[in-house]
Amino acid sequence: MTEIFSTEVILTSAIVGNSLLVMIMGFLMMREPKDDRPKVDIDALVRNAPYHLLEGTGIKVIDPSEKG
Repeated sequence: MTEIFSTEVILTSAIVGNSLLVMIMGFLMMREPKDDRPKVDIDALVRNAPYHLLEGTGIKVIDPSEKG
């Protein structure tokens, strides 16, 4: 049974396997990239965050418009 694993068979299967792997990875790289941007508006979350709740923990939050 092991006599079917000659040098030619081993090298041919390695070359075919590598070729298939390269083709599959090439097709995967040609796909359109996913949109990984967050679905939530982070600027609005920061702007509308309940900063008044931090004062209960001892953290003073000053409005930037009142600073100067």
